[in-house]
Amino acid sequence: MQVPASSYFNLNSRSFTFEAWVYFYSMSTDQPIFSQCTCTTCTSQCLYFLVRSSKLYMGFNFNDLSGSTTLSTNTWYHVAFVYNYQTFQQIIYLEGVQDAIRSSVTTPYLGTNGSMYFGSLPNLISTYYNGFIDNAQLTTRAKSSTEILTDATLVFYYSFDQPNPYYDNGQNRLNATVTYLLSSTSGHVGQAIRFTSTSSYLQIYCFTGVAWPSSKSLTFAMWLYPSSINGGTLMYSTQGYQMLGLTNSGQVAAQILDHTTVNTWQYIYGAFVVVNTWVHVACTFSVTNGFILYVNGVSQGAITGTNYQGSVDELYAHRRELRSSEILALASV
Repeated sequence: MQVPASSYFNLNSRSFTFEAWVYFYSMSTDQPIFSQCTCTTCTSQCLYFLVRSSKLYMGFNFNDLSGSTTLSTNTWYHVAFVYNYQTFQQIIYLEGVQDAIRSSVTTPYLGTNGSMYFGSLPNLISTYYNGFIDNAQLTTRAKSSTEILTDATLVFYYSFDQPNPYYDNGQNRLNATVTYLLSSTSGHVGQAIRFTSTSSYLQIYCFTGVAWPSSKSLTFAMWLYPSSINGGTLMYSTQGYQMLGLTNSGQVAAQILDHTTVNTWQYIYGAFVVVNTWVHVACTFSVTNGFILYVNGVSQGAITGTNYQGSVDELYAHRRELRSSEILALASV
């Protein structure tokens, strides 16, 4: 794909960040992801981000940096390339984690014109990308490592604020597709959504790669304001089980089907909630630390009833296990 030179985007002598989700069918040859070139034979006048020898590779032409991790085909990866003009650094990120860094890059990218390409590179005329590229973003500043990690691992984030309460505020834009008997109300932060009956629900499609059945890490976190504590489902998987909710006595409960131990159910029961009082609830899972339930930022160590009744605000999902300090930060807003 080409963005023509007539729409030239100036990256000369400035900081920038390029990010994308990539999926490769083959890496037997160079796999160009993104490029912009003024001169293909001149030092620092051709910007590119590609895979070379199965590793991420970026540079400005004879002014380059190679990643350290060998990639695999048929796998989705979040990749990022940061150039910091103020600190003279090139940085490659893979899955939100720094994969390589080069300091003292005193000569920045010096291109002054040229088209932008996705999936090809002008000085590799016969080589084209073989796979998928999704959600590519170019930002004219050097994003921090924390921002890159969030971009790579945040599955969705719903603030539930007006005027679009069911829009995903994260980068994946996984907007809620089905809602039933919900209303807007005052939230813990801004606005929240209120489940007004035992038939109310919010449905989200099309997010994969978290938790079951491959035992990948996950985090769900949200603020609750229950109007009833006589049981209620908060998170339900279309694979047929309730993941997070309240027991009939108003106790926070969580369960997960752990495939690391031959489909064993893990259950955790936490604190009792109070009607019409905001409480922060989160659960995390990783193969290393297992399944952890948090209430108000504190680790707690089968969900029953009908659908949850009350309000929900600041709903997050990550495809990694948030640290306890990060959970506490969410619970301290």
